[in-house]
Amino acid sequence: MPETGWDAADRSGQGGANGIGPIEHSVSTHTIRGFMLWQDFVHENFPWLEMRNLEGREFHAEVGSCSFGDSALSTISADPSEVHRTKRLAEAAEEGFIKLMWQMAGQLELEQDGRRCVISAGQATVCDTARPYKIKLSRNSRFTVLVLPYGACSGWERISQRLCGSPLRDATTARAALGALMALTGSGGSARPGSNATALRAIHWMLSSSLHQSATTMKGSGMDGEARLSKAQGYVLQNIGNPGLDAADLARVLCMSRRALYMLFEAYHLTPRNMIRNIRLQECRRILSDPSQRHRKIIDVAVEHGFKDPATFSRQFKARYDVSPSQMQVGRV
Repeated sequence: MPETGWDAADRSGQGGANGIGPIEHSVSTHTIRGFMLWQDFVHENFPWLEMRNLEGREFHAEVGSCSFGDSALSTISADPSEVHRTKRLAEAAEEGFIKLMWQMAGQLELEQDGRRCVISAGQATVCDTARPYKIKLSRNSRFTVLVLPYGACSGWERISQRLCGSPLRDATTARAALGALMALTGSGGSARPGSNATALRAIHWMLSSSLHQSATTMKGSGMDGEARLSKAQGYVLQNIGNPGLDAADLARVLCMSRRALYMLFEAYHLTPRNMIRNIRLQECRRILSDPSQRHRKIIDVAVEHGFKDPATFSRQFKARYDVSPSQMQVGRV
């Protein structure tokens, strides 16, 4: 049975570092009547969760899902209920994932990291499954959840504590990405070969940008160091194909002098140049390790991500990942 629902990718070994992978059109739908059957369904498909029926009446739930690569998209309708990942259960799960949730109808309440938010139709939120969290659904609640590996969002470890348990501020971009993803997963394979992978990369960049943009506005207009760094990372992702991207561009975007910019990065043991290079290398690695992208020329991947010199790209890639780009592409790692 394909993974579905609350924690579609939470099983050990289901995740990875490749971000949004190729669509395999592994689709499933389930209608569940009765809370005990719902508990059995949850425990069988996505463990490490405690559950509670909030009304004690006849329970009904519907789950539709699509798995693609190391990610999963699900739409869930369920009667009032609660799922809880306790500290003990979070420690038992071997991997953590990013869980993005968009509310379609009714309300969803999320608690994580000491924060609590209630989102309604049109709003979105996010949590990190490696830490304890609690989700509570209202009557007539319907939402879509996208489960992604950490590698899908560059710099996730820096913005996770800021975002989780709060509504996403950049909901417009998040909704646009969701709409594109739902349209793509419903394409039924009619798209021309390679177009799905290209669209998924664009959606991946949209989601990363949305998360970083939300992180920069989480504390209002006054940004601290982490918020500024997150904004810089989001800008790099949006302009990753520009080979001339440099510290001057980041200083301009952050409204800082070059000296202040370097002082900011020094506090995090980084330089603007290294951060730009590392994000580019990470995105190239994500594509080269994707089996559906093996037809692509390595030089094209490098140029697409801002590398002008193939030899420099290969040297930097091997220095960071201890394998050559060609070895990564054919899976000899």
